[in-house]
Amino acid sequence: MAGRLGDILIERGLVSEEQVADALASRGMLGESLLNQGIITRNQLGDALSQQFEVPYENIVPEDIPEQMVRLIPEAFSRRRRLVPIRVRRGWMLLAMEAPDDIEAISEVELITGYKVDPAISMREDIMSVIDRSFDERLTACQTAVDIRLQELEAARDAGVLEVSVTQADEEAPVVRMVRSILMGAVNAGASDIHLEPHSPQMRIRYRIDGELQQVMTIPNDSEEAVVGRIKVMADMDTTEKRRPQDGNLTIEDAGQRASFRVSCIPTVDGEKVVMRVLDENNKAYGFESLGMPQKEIEICRDLIQKPHGMIVVTGPTGSGKTTTMYTMLTSIDSNEKNVSTIEDPVEFRLPGINQVQADNDHGMGFANGLKYLMRQDPDVILVGEIRDHETAMAAVQAALTGHLLISTLHTNDAIGSVSRLNDLGLDYFKIAGALLSAMAQRLLRKICTNCREESVPNPKLLDYLLEGKPLPDGAQFYKGAGCRKCLGTGYAGRLPIYEILQVCPELERGIEAGLPTSKLRELAIREGMTPLAAAGMKAALEGQTTVEEVYFKLSG
Repeated sequence: MAGRLGDILIERGLVSEEQVADALASRGMLGESLLNQGIITRNQLGDALSQQFEVPYENIVPEDIPEQMVRLIPEAFSRRRRLVPIRVRRGWMLLAMEAPDDIEAISEVELITGYKVDPAISMREDIMSVIDRSFDERLTACQTAVDIRLQELEAARDAGVLEVSVTQADEEAPVVRMVRSILMGAVNAGASDIHLEPHSPQMRIRYRIDGELQQVMTIPNDSEEAVVGRIKVMADMDTTEKRRPQDGNLTIEDAGQRASFRVSCIPTVDGEKVVMRVLDENNKAYGFESLGMPQKEIEICRDLIQKPHGMIVVTGPTGSGKTTTMYTMLTSIDSNEKNVSTIEDPVEFRLPGINQVQADNDHGMGFANGLKYLMRQDPDVILVGEIRDHETAMAAVQAALTGHLLISTLHTNDAIGSVSRLNDLGLDYFKIAGALLSAMAQRLLRKICTNCREESVPNPKLLDYLLEGKPLPDGAQFYKGAGCRKCLGTGYAGRLPIYEILQVCPELERGIEAGLPTSKLRELAIREGMTPLAAAGMKAALEGQTTVEEVYFKLSG
Protein backbone atom coordinates (compact mmCIF):
# COMPACT_ATOMS: atom_id res chain seq x y z
CA MET A 1 0.00 0.00 0.00
CA ALA A 2 1.19 3.53 -0.78
CA GLY A 3 0.42 5.23 2.53
CA ARG A 4 -2.72 5.98 4.49
CA LEU A 5 -5.84 7.43 2.86
CA GLY A 6 -5.89 10.51 5.08
CA ASP A 7 -2.26 11.36 4.25
CA ILE A 8 -2.93 10.97 0.52
CA LEU A 9 -5.96 13.29 0.65
CA ILE A 10 -4.00 15.88 2.64
CA GLU A 11 -1.03 15.65 0.25
CA ARG A 12 -3.39 16.26 -2.68
CA GLY A 13 -4.78 19.37 -0.96
CA LEU A 14 -8.30 17.98 -0.87
CA VAL A 15 -8.72 18.05 2.93
CA SER A 16 -7.07 19.53 5.99
CA GLU A 17 -5.58 17.65 8.93
CA GLU A 18 -8.45 18.93 11.10
CA GLN A 19 -11.05 17.58 8.68
CA VAL A 20 -9.35 14.17 8.69
CA ALA A 21 -9.22 14.16 12.49
CA ASP A 22 -12.90 15.11 12.75
CA ALA A 23 -13.88 12.39 10.26
CA LEU A 24 -11.87 9.77 12.14
CA ALA A 25 -13.45 10.85 15.41
CA SER A 26 -16.89 10.05 14.01
CA ARG A 27 -15.83 6.36 14.10
CA GLY A 28 -17.01 5.75 10.57
CA MET A 29 -15.00 4.94 7.47
CA LEU A 30 -12.78 7.91 6.67
CA GLY A 31 -13.64 8.05 2.98
CA GLU A 32 -17.38 7.62 3.52
CA SER A 33 -17.44 10.26 6.25
CA LEU A 34 -15.66 12.84 4.09
CA LEU A 35 -17.87 11.97 1.15
CA ASN A 36 -21.09 12.28 3.17
CA GLN A 37 -20.03 15.69 4.45
CA GLY A 38 -19.45 16.89 0.89
CA ILE A 39 -15.79 17.63 1.55
CA ILE A 40 -14.60 15.43 -1.33
CA THR A 41 -16.27 13.98 -4.42
CA ARG A 42 -16.68 10.32 -5.37
CA ASN A 43 -14.06 10.59 -8.11
CA GLN A 44 -11.61 12.29 -5.76
CA LEU A 45 -12.09 9.52 -3.20
CA GLY A 46 -11.78 6.87 -5.90
CA ASP A 47 -8.52 8.32 -7.21
CA ALA A 48 -7.10 8.51 -3.70
CA LEU A 49 -8.08 4.91 -2.95
CA SER A 50 -6.52 3.90 -6.27
CA GLN A 51 -3.22 5.45 -5.16
CA GLN A 52 -3.48 3.88 -1.69
CA PHE A 53 -4.04 0.32 -2.94
CA GLU A 54 -2.02 0.76 -6.16
CA VAL A 55 -4.86 -0.54 -8.32
CA PRO A 56 -7.15 1.25 -10.80
CA TYR A 57 -10.38 2.88 -9.65
CA GLU A 58 -13.56 1.73 -11.42
CA ASN A 59 -16.57 4.05 -11.23
CA ILE A 60 -19.26 1.40 -11.72
CA VAL A 61 -22.50 2.03 -13.56
CA PRO A 62 -24.67 -0.94 -12.46
CA GLU A 63 -26.83 -0.88 -15.62
CA ASP A 64 -23.72 -1.33 -17.80
CA ILE A 65 -22.68 -4.66 -16.26
CA PRO A 66 -24.42 -7.76 -17.65
CA GLU A 67 -26.15 -9.94 -15.05
CA GLN A 68 -24.54 -13.03 -16.62
CA MET A 69 -21.12 -11.54 -15.78
CA VAL A 70 -22.06 -10.91 -12.15
CA ARG A 71 -23.41 -14.43 -11.72
CA LEU A 72 -20.02 -15.97 -12.49
CA ILE A 73 -19.51 -15.70 -8.73
CA PRO A 74 -22.08 -17.02 -6.19
CA GLU A 75 -24.21 -14.27 -4.71
CA ALA A 76 -23.48 -15.16 -1.09
CA PHE A 77 -19.72 -14.95 -1.67
CA SER A 78 -19.98 -11.64 -3.59
CA ARG A 79 -22.03 -10.08 -0.80
CA ARG A 80 -19.78 -11.36 1.96
CA ARG A 81 -16.55 -10.18 0.31
CA ARG A 82 -18.12 -7.13 -1.39
CA LEU A 83 -16.77 -7.77 -4.86
CA VAL A 84 -18.19 -8.16 -8.34
CA PRO A 85 -16.74 -9.11 -11.77
CA ILE A 86 -17.19 -6.34 -14.32
CA ARG A 87 -15.19 -7.48 -17.36
CA VAL A 88 -13.59 -10.63 -18.77
CA ARG A 89 -10.97 -10.60 -21.49
CA ARG A 90 -8.44 -13.21 -22.70
CA GLY A 91 -8.53 -15.31 -19.55
CA TRP A 92 -8.42 -12.33 -17.17
CA MET A 93 -11.25 -10.97 -15.03
CA LEU A 94 -11.43 -7.37 -13.88
CA LEU A 95 -12.78 -7.66 -10.34
CA ALA A 96 -14.24 -4.60 -8.59
CA MET A 97 -13.54 -4.87 -4.86
CA GLU A 98 -14.03 -2.79 -1.75
CA ALA A 99 -10.82 -4.31 -0.39
CA PRO A 100 -8.51 -5.08 -3.36
CA ASP A 101 -5.80 -6.24 -0.93
CA ASP A 102 -7.92 -9.26 0.08
CA ILE A 103 -5.61 -11.90 -1.37
CA GLU A 104 -7.69 -14.78 0.00
CA ALA A 105 -10.84 -13.53 -1.78
CA ILE A 106 -8.91 -13.10 -5.04
CA SER A 107 -7.60 -16.67 -4.82
CA GLU A 108 -11.10 -18.04 -4.19
CA VAL A 109 -12.52 -16.13 -7.16
CA GLU A 110 -9.79 -17.60 -9.37
CA LEU A 111 -10.67 -21.10 -8.19
CA ILE A 112 -14.42 -20.56 -8.64
CA THR A 113 -14.27 -18.97 -12.09
CA GLY A 114 -11.08 -20.33 -13.66
CA TYR A 115 -10.00 -16.76 -14.59
CA LYS A 116 -6.92 -14.87 -13.46
CA VAL A 117 -8.03 -11.86 -11.41
CA ASP A 118 -7.02 -8.25 -12.00
CA PRO A 119 -8.33 -6.33 -8.94
CA ALA A 120 -9.73 -2.81 -9.01
CA ILE A 121 -11.23 -0.64 -6.29
CA SER A 122 -14.86 0.53 -6.34
CA MET A 123 -17.33 2.04 -3.91
CA ARG A 124 -19.18 -0.36 -1.63
CA GLU A 125 -22.63 1.00 -2.50
CA ASP A 126 -21.92 0.59 -6.22
CA ILE A 127 -20.78 -3.00 -5.77
CA MET A 128 -23.85 -3.90 -3.70
CA SER A 129 -26.14 -2.16 -6.19
CA VAL A 130 -24.76 -4.35 -9.00
CA ILE A 131 -25.29 -7.49 -6.93
CA ASP A 132 -28.82 -6.46 -5.95
CA ARG A 133 -29.96 -6.00 -9.55
CA SER A 134 -28.22 -9.10 -10.91
CA PHE A 135 -29.85 -11.89 -8.96
CA ASP A 136 -33.38 -13.24 -9.27
CA GLU A 137 -35.65 -12.02 -6.48
CA ARG A 138 -36.95 -15.58 -6.09
CA LEU A 139 -33.44 -16.67 -5.17
CA THR A 140 -32.36 -13.72 -3.07
CA ALA A 141 -35.41 -14.22 -0.89
CA CYS A 142 -33.80 -17.25 0.68
CA GLN A 143 -30.18 -16.10 0.43
CA THR A 144 -29.92 -14.59 3.91
CA ALA A 145 -31.12 -17.84 5.45
CA VAL A 146 -28.60 -19.77 3.36
CA ASP A 147 -25.74 -17.51 4.45
CA ILE A 148 -26.68 -18.09 8.08
CA ARG A 149 -26.79 -21.84 7.52
CA LEU A 150 -23.35 -21.78 5.92
CA GLN A 151 -21.95 -19.98 8.95
CA GLU A 152 -23.59 -22.54 11.24
CA LEU A 153 -22.11 -25.32 9.14
CA GLU A 154 -18.63 -23.88 9.36
CA ALA A 155 -18.95 -23.46 13.14
CA ALA A 156 -20.15 -27.06 13.56
CA ARG A 157 -17.28 -28.32 11.42
CA ASP A 158 -14.72 -26.37 13.46
CA ALA A 159 -16.27 -27.74 16.67
CA GLY A 160 -16.07 -31.32 15.37
CA VAL A 161 -19.81 -32.04 15.66
CA LEU A 162 -20.68 -32.06 11.98
CA GLU A 163 -20.66 -35.83 11.51
CA VAL A 164 -22.90 -36.38 14.50
CA SER A 165 -25.51 -33.95 13.20
CA VAL A 166 -25.91 -35.82 9.90
CA THR A 167 -27.98 -38.60 11.40
CA GLN A 168 -29.48 -36.94 14.43
CA ALA A 169 -33.15 -35.99 14.45
CA ASP A 170 -32.53 -32.55 15.97
CA GLU A 171 -34.21 -30.09 13.61
CA GLU A 172 -31.87 -27.34 14.82
CA ALA A 173 -28.70 -29.21 13.84
CA PRO A 174 -26.61 -27.16 11.36
CA VAL A 175 -26.67 -29.76 8.57
CA VAL A 176 -30.41 -30.34 9.01
CA ARG A 177 -31.09 -26.61 8.77
CA MET A 178 -28.78 -26.21 5.78
CA VAL A 179 -30.42 -29.01 3.77
CA ARG A 180 -33.87 -27.69 4.63
CA SER A 181 -32.85 -24.23 3.34
CA ILE A 182 -31.63 -25.75 0.07
CA LEU A 183 -34.83 -27.76 -0.42
CA MET A 184 -37.33 -25.04 0.50
CA GLY A 185 -35.31 -22.45 -1.38
CA ALA A 186 -35.89 -24.47 -4.54
CA VAL A 187 -39.61 -24.74 -3.82
CA ASN A 188 -39.93 -20.99 -3.21
CA ALA A 189 -37.92 -20.21 -6.35
CA GLY A 190 -40.25 -22.33 -8.47
CA ALA A 191 -37.41 -24.67 -9.41
CA SER A 192 -38.06 -28.06 -11.00
CA ASP A 193 -34.74 -29.64 -10.03
CA ILE A 194 -31.84 -29.20 -7.60
CA HIS A 195 -28.28 -30.14 -8.60
CA LEU A 196 -25.55 -30.66 -6.00
CA GLU A 197 -22.32 -31.04 -7.95
CA PRO A 198 -18.93 -31.80 -6.35
CA HIS A 199 -16.17 -29.68 -7.85
CA SER A 200 -12.91 -28.87 -6.11
CA PRO A 201 -12.61 -26.74 -4.00
CA GLN A 202 -16.39 -26.35 -3.53
CA MET A 203 -19.66 -28.11 -4.19
CA ARG A 204 -21.81 -26.16 -6.63
CA ILE A 205 -25.57 -25.98 -6.02
CA ARG A 206 -27.85 -25.07 -8.91
CA TYR A 207 -31.61 -24.78 -9.37
CA ARG A 208 -33.35 -25.45 -12.70
CA ILE A 209 -35.75 -22.52 -13.12
CA ASP A 210 -37.87 -22.16 -16.27
CA GLY A 211 -35.89 -25.00 -17.80
CA GLU A 212 -32.47 -23.39 -17.27
CA LEU A 213 -29.89 -24.13 -14.56
CA GLN A 214 -28.95 -21.22 -12.27
CA GLN A 215 -26.15 -21.40 -9.70
CA VAL A 216 -27.39 -20.25 -6.30
CA MET A 217 -24.62 -21.11 -3.86
CA THR A 218 -21.50 -23.13 -3.14
CA ILE A 219 -20.58 -25.31 -0.17
CA PRO A 220 -17.00 -25.89 0.99
CA ASN A 221 -15.66 -29.35 0.20
CA ASP A 222 -15.12 -30.19 3.85
CA SER A 223 -18.89 -29.80 4.47
CA GLU A 224 -19.98 -31.54 1.26
CA GLU A 225 -20.01 -35.07 2.71
CA ALA A 226 -22.19 -34.01 5.64
CA VAL A 227 -24.76 -32.31 3.36
CA VAL A 228 -24.96 -35.28 0.97
CA GLY A 229 -25.09 -37.66 3.94
CA ARG A 230 -28.04 -35.81 5.44
CA ILE A 231 -29.95 -35.94 2.14
CA LYS A 232 -29.30 -39.69 1.89
CA VAL A 233 -30.59 -40.21 5.42
CA MET A 234 -33.77 -38.29 4.62
CA ALA A 235 -34.27 -40.24 1.38
CA ASP A 236 -33.74 -43.60 3.14
CA MET A 237 -30.58 -44.35 1.15
CA ASP A 238 -27.45 -46.22 2.24
CA THR A 239 -25.07 -43.61 3.65
CA THR A 240 -22.14 -46.05 3.67
CA GLU A 241 -22.43 -46.85 -0.04
CA LYS A 242 -20.60 -44.28 -2.15
CA ARG A 243 -19.53 -46.36 -5.13
CA ARG A 244 -22.84 -47.11 -6.84
CA PRO A 245 -25.87 -45.07 -7.90
CA GLN A 246 -28.85 -44.87 -5.55
CA ASP A 247 -32.42 -43.59 -5.81
CA GLY A 248 -34.75 -42.45 -3.07
CA ASN A 249 -37.58 -40.14 -2.08
CA LEU A 250 -38.05 -37.62 0.70
CA THR A 251 -40.79 -35.31 1.94
CA ILE A 252 -40.49 -32.21 4.13
CA GLU A 253 -42.91 -29.75 5.67
CA ASP A 254 -41.98 -26.18 6.46
CA ALA A 255 -44.24 -23.32 7.54
CA GLY A 256 -47.32 -25.10 6.26
CA GLN A 257 -45.66 -26.03 2.97
CA ARG A 258 -45.30 -29.67 2.00
CA ALA A 259 -42.95 -30.75 -0.76
CA SER A 260 -41.63 -34.08 -1.98
CA PHE A 261 -38.40 -34.76 -3.83
CA ARG A 262 -37.22 -37.62 -6.00
CA VAL A 263 -33.53 -38.13 -5.22
CA SER A 264 -30.84 -39.59 -7.48
CA CYS A 265 -27.25 -40.01 -6.31
CA ILE A 266 -24.36 -41.05 -8.54
CA PRO A 267 -20.60 -41.28 -7.86
CA THR A 268 -18.25 -39.01 -9.84
CA VAL A 269 -14.47 -38.60 -9.79
CA ASP A 270 -14.87 -35.61 -7.43
CA GLY A 271 -17.46 -37.16 -5.12
CA GLU A 272 -21.17 -37.93 -5.08
CA LYS A 273 -23.45 -35.86 -7.28
CA VAL A 274 -27.06 -35.50 -6.17
CA VAL A 275 -29.99 -34.43 -8.35
CA MET A 276 -33.44 -33.92 -6.82
CA ARG A 277 -36.67 -33.47 -8.76
CA VAL A 278 -38.97 -31.04 -6.92
CA LEU A 279 -42.49 -32.38 -6.50
CA ASP A 280 -44.24 -29.40 -4.92
CA GLU A 281 -47.56 -30.77 -3.73
CA ASN A 282 -48.93 -27.35 -2.76
CA ASN A 283 -48.87 -25.79 -6.21
CA LYS A 284 -50.26 -28.61 -8.31
CA ALA A 285 -53.65 -27.82 -9.76
CA TYR A 286 -54.47 -30.05 -12.69
CA GLY A 287 -56.76 -28.52 -15.26
CA PHE A 288 -56.50 -27.84 -18.98
CA GLU A 289 -56.81 -24.09 -18.40
CA SER A 290 -54.04 -24.13 -15.78
CA LEU A 291 -51.75 -25.80 -18.33
CA GLY A 292 -52.05 -22.78 -20.58
CA MET A 293 -53.56 -24.97 -23.30
CA PRO A 294 -55.38 -23.08 -26.10
CA GLN A 295 -59.15 -23.48 -26.22
CA LYS A 296 -59.12 -25.49 -29.45
CA GLU A 297 -56.75 -28.08 -27.94
CA ILE A 298 -58.76 -28.15 -24.68
CA GLU A 299 -61.90 -29.12 -26.57
CA ILE A 300 -60.02 -31.84 -28.44
CA CYS A 301 -58.60 -33.31 -25.21
CA ARG A 302 -61.96 -33.27 -23.44
CA ASP A 303 -63.50 -35.10 -26.37
CA LEU A 304 -60.69 -37.68 -26.42
CA ILE A 305 -60.95 -38.63 -22.75
CA GLN A 306 -64.66 -39.38 -23.18
CA LYS A 307 -63.88 -42.12 -25.70
CA PRO A 308 -64.67 -45.60 -24.35
CA HIS A 309 -61.53 -47.21 -25.76
CA GLY A 310 -58.40 -46.54 -27.79
CA MET A 311 -54.87 -45.27 -27.18
CA ILE A 312 -53.70 -41.71 -26.61
CA VAL A 313 -49.93 -41.12 -26.67
CA VAL A 314 -48.20 -37.96 -25.48
CA THR A 315 -44.78 -37.31 -27.01
CA GLY A 316 -41.95 -34.92 -26.44
CA PRO A 317 -38.44 -34.72 -24.96
CA THR A 318 -37.66 -35.06 -21.25
CA GLY A 319 -38.96 -32.08 -19.29
CA SER A 320 -41.61 -31.07 -21.82
CA GLY A 321 -44.52 -31.59 -19.43
CA LYS A 322 -45.85 -34.95 -20.68
CA THR A 323 -46.64 -36.29 -17.19
CA THR A 324 -48.51 -33.11 -16.25
CA THR A 325 -50.63 -33.36 -19.40
CA MET A 326 -51.49 -36.99 -18.69
CA TYR A 327 -52.34 -36.25 -15.05
CA THR A 328 -54.62 -33.45 -16.23
CA MET A 329 -56.44 -35.89 -18.50
CA LEU A 330 -56.87 -38.37 -15.65
CA THR A 331 -58.19 -35.81 -13.18
CA SER A 332 -60.72 -34.67 -15.80
CA ILE A 333 -62.24 -38.15 -15.82
CA ASP A 334 -64.93 -38.87 -13.23
CA SER A 335 -63.23 -41.51 -11.08
CA ASN A 336 -66.50 -42.16 -9.22
CA GLU A 337 -67.98 -43.65 -12.36
CA LYS A 338 -64.86 -45.19 -13.84
CA ASN A 339 -62.01 -47.31 -12.54
CA VAL A 340 -58.85 -45.33 -13.34
CA SER A 341 -55.50 -47.03 -12.73
CA THR A 342 -51.87 -46.18 -13.47
CA ILE A 343 -48.50 -47.93 -13.62
CA GLU A 344 -45.70 -45.36 -13.28
CA ASP A 345 -41.96 -45.12 -12.70
CA PRO A 346 -41.93 -43.19 -10.47
CA VAL A 347 -45.32 -42.11 -9.14
CA GLU A 348 -44.65 -38.36 -9.13
CA PHE A 349 -47.87 -37.11 -7.52
CA ARG A 350 -50.71 -38.76 -5.65
CA LEU A 351 -54.02 -38.26 -7.47
CA PRO A 352 -57.20 -38.60 -5.38
CA GLY A 353 -59.59 -41.33 -6.51
CA ILE A 354 -57.03 -42.91 -8.86
CA ASN A 355 -55.27 -46.23 -8.26
CA GLN A 356 -51.56 -45.62 -8.77
CA VAL A 357 -49.02 -48.43 -8.97
CA GLN A 358 -45.24 -48.02 -8.74
CA ALA A 359 -43.39 -49.97 -11.45
CA ASP A 360 -40.75 -52.29 -10.03
CA ASN A 361 -38.68 -54.34 -12.48
CA ASP A 362 -36.82 -56.11 -9.67
CA HIS A 363 -40.07 -57.72 -8.52
CA GLY A 364 -41.68 -58.47 -11.86
CA MET A 365 -43.73 -55.26 -12.01
CA GLY A 366 -42.31 -53.50 -15.03
CA PHE A 367 -44.59 -51.62 -17.40
CA ALA A 368 -45.47 -54.69 -19.47
CA ASN A 369 -46.21 -57.05 -16.56
CA GLY A 370 -47.82 -54.30 -14.52
CA LEU A 371 -50.21 -53.56 -17.40
CA LYS A 372 -51.15 -57.24 -17.63
CA TYR A 373 -51.93 -57.30 -13.90
CA LEU A 374 -53.96 -54.07 -14.14
CA MET A 375 -56.06 -55.63 -16.90
CA ARG A 376 -57.32 -58.12 -14.30
CA GLN A 377 -58.51 -55.23 -12.09
CA ASP A 378 -61.52 -54.37 -14.27
CA PRO A 379 -60.12 -50.98 -15.40
CA ASP A 380 -61.86 -48.42 -17.59
CA VAL A 381 -58.90 -46.08 -18.03
CA ILE A 382 -55.22 -47.02 -17.75
CA LEU A 383 -52.14 -44.82 -17.71
CA VAL A 384 -48.79 -46.42 -18.56
CA GLY A 385 -45.82 -44.21 -17.73
CA GLU A 386 -43.93 -44.96 -20.95
CA ILE A 387 -44.00 -47.34 -23.90
CA ARG A 388 -40.33 -48.22 -24.31
CA ASP A 389 -40.21 -51.83 -25.58
CA HIS A 390 -42.05 -54.35 -27.73
CA GLU A 391 -43.70 -56.16 -24.83
CA THR A 392 -45.18 -52.97 -23.36
CA ALA A 393 -46.29 -51.75 -26.79
CA MET A 394 -48.09 -55.03 -27.50
CA ALA A 395 -49.81 -55.03 -24.12
CA ALA A 396 -50.86 -51.37 -24.55
CA VAL A 397 -52.38 -51.93 -27.99
CA GLN A 398 -54.15 -55.06 -26.79
CA ALA A 399 -55.68 -53.09 -23.91
CA ALA A 400 -56.81 -50.33 -26.28
CA LEU A 401 -58.37 -52.85 -28.67
CA THR A 402 -60.27 -54.68 -25.93
CA GLY A 403 -62.42 -51.86 -24.61
CA HIS A 404 -60.04 -49.74 -22.50
CA LEU A 405 -58.90 -46.16 -22.81
CA LEU A 406 -55.10 -46.19 -22.50
CA ILE A 407 -52.87 -43.13 -22.08
CA SER A 408 -49.07 -43.32 -22.34
CA THR A 409 -45.94 -41.54 -23.55
CA LEU A 410 -43.43 -42.04 -26.34
CA HIS A 411 -40.18 -40.28 -27.16
CA THR A 412 -40.67 -38.83 -30.65
CA ASN A 413 -40.03 -35.39 -32.16
CA ASP A 414 -43.58 -34.86 -33.37
CA ALA A 415 -47.04 -36.37 -33.21
CA ILE A 416 -46.96 -38.25 -36.53
CA GLY A 417 -43.64 -39.82 -35.51
CA SER A 418 -45.59 -41.92 -32.99
CA VAL A 419 -46.81 -44.16 -35.82
CA SER A 420 -43.33 -45.06 -37.06
CA ARG A 421 -42.06 -45.40 -33.47
CA LEU A 422 -44.78 -47.93 -32.59
CA ASN A 423 -43.95 -49.79 -35.79
CA ASP A 424 -40.26 -49.79 -34.83
CA LEU A 425 -41.31 -51.45 -31.56
CA GLY A 426 -42.75 -54.36 -33.55
CA LEU A 427 -46.42 -53.41 -33.98
CA ASP A 428 -48.16 -54.03 -37.30
CA TYR A 429 -49.63 -50.97 -39.02
CA PHE A 430 -53.15 -52.42 -38.96
CA LYS A 431 -52.98 -52.79 -35.16
CA ILE A 432 -51.67 -49.22 -34.76
CA ALA A 433 -54.46 -47.94 -37.02
CA GLY A 434 -57.09 -49.78 -35.02
CA ALA A 435 -55.83 -48.77 -31.57
CA LEU A 436 -54.52 -45.19 -31.95
CA LEU A 437 -56.98 -42.41 -31.13
CA SER A 438 -54.55 -39.53 -30.92
CA ALA A 439 -50.90 -38.56 -30.64
CA MET A 440 -50.00 -35.29 -28.90
CA ALA A 441 -46.59 -33.69 -29.26
CA GLN A 442 -45.70 -30.84 -26.94
CA ARG A 443 -42.93 -28.46 -25.92
CA LEU A 444 -42.43 -25.98 -23.11
CA LEU A 445 -41.24 -22.58 -24.34
CA ARG A 446 -39.76 -19.89 -22.15
CA LYS A 447 -41.94 -16.78 -21.96
CA ILE A 448 -40.56 -13.32 -22.57
CA CYS A 449 -40.09 -11.40 -19.33
CA THR A 450 -42.83 -8.77 -19.20
CA ASN A 451 -40.63 -6.48 -17.12
CA CYS A 452 -38.03 -5.95 -19.84
CA ARG A 453 -39.85 -6.85 -23.07
CA GLU A 454 -38.82 -4.85 -26.14
CA GLU A 455 -39.25 -5.06 -29.90
CA SER A 456 -36.78 -7.16 -31.84
CA VAL A 457 -35.88 -8.31 -35.35
CA PRO A 458 -35.44 -12.10 -35.47
CA ASN A 459 -32.93 -13.97 -37.60
CA PRO A 460 -34.43 -14.34 -41.13
CA LYS A 461 -33.08 -17.89 -41.51
CA LEU A 462 -34.88 -18.99 -38.34
CA LEU A 463 -38.08 -17.37 -39.59
CA ASP A 464 -37.86 -19.21 -42.91
CA TYR A 465 -37.38 -22.51 -41.11
CA LEU A 466 -40.40 -22.02 -38.84
CA LEU A 467 -42.74 -20.52 -41.45
CA GLU A 468 -42.30 -23.58 -43.72
CA GLY A 469 -42.85 -21.52 -46.85
CA LYS A 470 -45.81 -19.50 -45.54
CA PRO A 471 -45.75 -15.68 -45.61
CA LEU A 472 -45.63 -13.53 -42.51
CA PRO A 473 -48.91 -11.74 -41.68
CA ASP A 474 -49.03 -8.02 -42.40
CA GLY A 475 -47.76 -5.87 -39.56
CA ALA A 476 -46.04 -8.79 -37.81
CA GLN A 477 -44.02 -7.67 -34.82
CA PHE A 478 -41.63 -9.70 -32.68
CA TYR A 479 -40.26 -9.17 -29.20
CA LYS A 480 -37.49 -10.23 -26.86
CA GLY A 481 -36.49 -9.66 -23.24
CA ALA A 482 -33.65 -7.20 -22.76
CA GLY A 483 -32.66 -8.85 -19.46
CA CYS A 484 -33.33 -7.56 -15.96
CA ARG A 485 -33.16 -8.57 -12.32
CA LYS A 486 -36.48 -10.35 -12.36
CA CYS A 487 -35.46 -12.69 -15.18
CA LEU A 488 -31.84 -13.24 -14.12
CA GLY A 489 -30.75 -11.33 -17.20
CA THR A 490 -32.03 -14.08 -19.49
CA GLY A 491 -34.95 -12.12 -20.95
CA TYR A 492 -37.33 -14.96 -20.03
CA ALA A 493 -39.60 -15.61 -17.04
CA GLY A 494 -42.05 -18.50 -16.87
CA ARG A 495 -42.99 -21.07 -19.51
CA LEU A 496 -45.87 -21.80 -21.86
CA PRO A 497 -46.76 -25.03 -23.67
CA ILE A 498 -47.39 -25.54 -27.36
CA TYR A 499 -49.15 -28.58 -28.77
CA GLU A 500 -49.47 -30.59 -31.95
CA ILE A 501 -52.49 -32.91 -31.71
CA LEU A 502 -53.00 -35.64 -34.28
CA GLN A 503 -56.53 -37.07 -34.32
CA VAL A 504 -56.91 -40.32 -36.20
CA CYS A 505 -59.82 -39.81 -38.59
CA PRO A 506 -61.02 -42.51 -41.04
CA GLU A 507 -58.74 -41.25 -43.83
CA LEU A 508 -55.70 -41.23 -41.54
CA GLU A 509 -56.61 -44.65 -40.20
CA ARG A 510 -56.61 -46.01 -43.76
CA GLY A 511 -53.28 -44.26 -44.44
CA ILE A 512 -51.67 -45.75 -41.31
CA GLU A 513 -53.00 -49.22 -42.14
CA ALA A 514 -51.59 -48.93 -45.66
CA GLY A 515 -48.16 -48.00 -44.26
CA LEU A 516 -47.97 -44.58 -45.93
CA PRO A 517 -44.68 -42.73 -45.31
CA THR A 518 -44.54 -40.22 -42.48
CA SER A 519 -44.50 -37.22 -44.85
CA LYS A 520 -47.80 -38.33 -46.46
CA LEU A 521 -49.41 -38.97 -43.07
CA ARG A 522 -48.31 -35.51 -41.93
CA GLU A 523 -49.93 -33.89 -45.00
CA LEU A 524 -53.15 -35.79 -44.30
CA ALA A 525 -53.14 -34.72 -40.63
CA ILE A 526 -52.60 -31.03 -41.48
CA ARG A 527 -55.36 -31.22 -44.08
CA GLU A 528 -57.64 -32.64 -41.37
CA GLY A 529 -56.93 -29.68 -39.09
CA MET A 530 -53.76 -30.54 -37.12
CA THR A 531 -51.72 -27.45 -36.13
CA PRO A 532 -47.99 -28.29 -36.45
CA LEU A 533 -45.64 -27.45 -33.58
CA ALA A 534 -43.82 -24.86 -35.70
CA ALA A 535 -47.10 -23.07 -36.45
CA ALA A 536 -48.10 -23.15 -32.77
CA GLY A 537 -44.70 -21.74 -31.81
CA MET A 538 -44.89 -18.99 -34.40
CA LYS A 539 -48.36 -18.05 -33.17
CA ALA A 540 -46.94 -17.65 -29.63
CA ALA A 541 -44.05 -15.54 -30.99
CA LEU A 542 -46.38 -13.31 -33.02
CA GLU A 543 -48.49 -12.79 -29.90
CA GLY A 544 -45.39 -11.55 -28.08
CA GLN A 545 -45.30 -14.44 -25.63
CA THR A 546 -41.97 -15.91 -26.69
CA THR A 547 -39.13 -15.35 -29.16
CA VAL A 548 -38.51 -16.85 -32.58
CA GLU A 549 -35.12 -18.03 -31.29
CA GLU A 550 -36.73 -19.92 -28.40
CA VAL A 551 -39.21 -21.64 -30.74
CA TYR A 552 -36.44 -22.63 -33.13
CA PHE A 553 -34.18 -23.93 -30.37
CA LYS A 554 -36.91 -26.07 -28.78
CA LEU A 555 -38.06 -27.56 -32.08
CA SER A 556 -34.69 -28.14 -33.70
CA GLY A 557 -32.65 -29.04 -30.63
